[in-house]
Formats: sequence, structure tokens, C-alpha cells
Amino acid sequence: MLDSTSGSSRVQATIGLADLFTIGIGPSSSHTVGPMRAGHAFAEAALDRGQPVSVSCELFGSLALTGKGHATDTAVILGLAGQLPETVDPDAVAEMVATIRSEQQLKLGGHVPVPFVEGTHLIFRGDRFLAAHPNGMRFVAHYADGEPYETFWYSIGGGAVVEGGCEPPQTNVKLPFAFSSGAELLAVAERQGATIADIVRANEAAWRDDAETDAFLDSLRGAMSACIERGIRGEGELPGGLKVKRRARDLHARLMARGPRSDPSLVFDWVSLWALAVNEENAAGGRVVTAPTNGAAGVIPA
Repeated sequence: MLDSTSGSSRVQATIGLADLFTIGIGPSSSHTVGPMRAGHAFAEAALDRGQPVSVSCELFGSLALTGKGHATDTAVILGLAGQLPETVDPDAVAEMVATIRSEQQLKLGGHVPVPFVEGTHLIFRGDRFLAAHPNGMRFVAHYADGEPYETFWYSIGGGAVVEGGCEPPQTNVKLPFAFSSGAELLAVAERQGATIADIVRANEAAWRDDAETDAFLDSLRGAMSACIERGIRGEGELPGGLKVKRRARDLHARLMARGPRSDPSLVFDWVSLWALAVNEENAAGGRVVTAPTNGAAGVIPA
């Protein structure tokens, strides 16, 4: 049995599995997932203050310079329309955004119609970097009979966002086995005669019970497996204009023709396939698990 009285327990700003692993869509945690969350949060806050007659978003710095390639514009539009990266249907994204663009209108928070014309209500400011962070956004809501509501949001990496003037959120909890480095984690595990997994699971109890942790991990595994399956079925070119052809489907067909997965000589070919399938899904805007970023999403599933 693990002994949490051994002196490693302490209160500290920390992160858990739910901070490291989140379900979202590609291609980027900082340039897609984060902006969608920011747009969603702004929409909710704007609606709490009344019924806007118009909204706008300016993208600064890196978000503006590489936003088209990372679908930042699509992400902001979806977020403003009430979508979240963990629940939006990747197969419906293209149609949703196309409808908003053709009608030049979106339903803020999924409810209130407001005009939305790119270039007027969504502006790329690649020549300006905000002092707080290179991934900055400025949202403004206008009301018929009141002062505008303005706020800045920053996408700080891994899909996390903070509102202007706010520090990154921290959770101060008492962990039974606190550590702040890999060396400390190994030392705690050795002292307890436990595995790394044992230590991490014991710490997760500070946030939720075992059943909830199991359900969360099952959801991650399900999302990863579904991503692999989608990846090995995908065809055609990846978005972005570079004419990169998807390769996972053909590689899967070749491996299936060569024999069972248990063949030792093919093990690493299968591992490469699974990583490639996830990475291609991420590039195509599919659903992935940040681990802890979209760019690394193929590692753990493989």
C-alpha cells in the first residue's frame, strides 16, 4: 500500500491528467483549439451582458501570421457560434463555416444572429504583436443601447487560454505524492516501491475518484482509437495548399497484405502507421487528443 505520510505530500500549483490530455480538433492546439475556446468564452460573456448587434475579432502576431494555415479563422468562427473543440463534429465543420460565410451571419453562442463578414468582423493583424503574448486576440461586442464590451484573450499553448490581465489558471491542491521533476517522480516511486502509474493515479484522487478517472481515460483511449481508424480511411490531399497526399490509407493496405500484426518484423511499421494516421487526421482538422499538444498527438496512440 502506498504511504502518503512519507514526506512528499505538499500543497503546490500543479496539473493533472485532464490538463495534459484534452480532446479537440486539429491542426494546432495553440492556433486552433485555443482560439475556439477563446471565441466561445467571449460569446458567453458578451451574451451575459445583453444582446449584441455585432461582434468582431482581431488576431495578432503569430495567430495572424500563420492563422490561415492553422485554421485559426475557422476556429474563431466556430467558437463564436457556440462550438467547443471537444464536442464539435469534425465532419460538420466545413459545412457550418461555409454557411456562415455565405450568409454573412452567425448565431452568437448558437442563439443570437449577428452579421459576420471576414475582413470586417475578423481581421488579421500580422504586423502587430501584443506585449503579453504572441498569440493574442481582441474581441469586441457592440450593443444597441450600451457601451461596447471589449476583452483580450491569449492562447498560451496546449489549447489553454487566458483572458487579458489574468495569470494562467493554477490549481493549488494537496497531492499525496507531489513532485516537480522527472527525477523527483522516480525518487518518489522508488521510495514507495511503486510504479509511475501508481503514483500518478494516487495523485489524481485529489481531483476525482477512481471511477471518474477510469471514465476519463477510457474517453481518451476511445478518441485516440477513433482517430487512428479515421486516419487509415482518409484519402486525398491534406489542406494547406502544399498538395501533400495522405499516405496512411495506402500504408495500411500494404501492411494488411503482408501478414498479421504479430509478425515481429512489422511491429514498427504498424507503430509508424498509427502515428502517421493520427498526424494526418490532425492536419486535416480531425478530432485528436492533445498530448500535450496537437503536434504530439500521434505519439501516445502509436
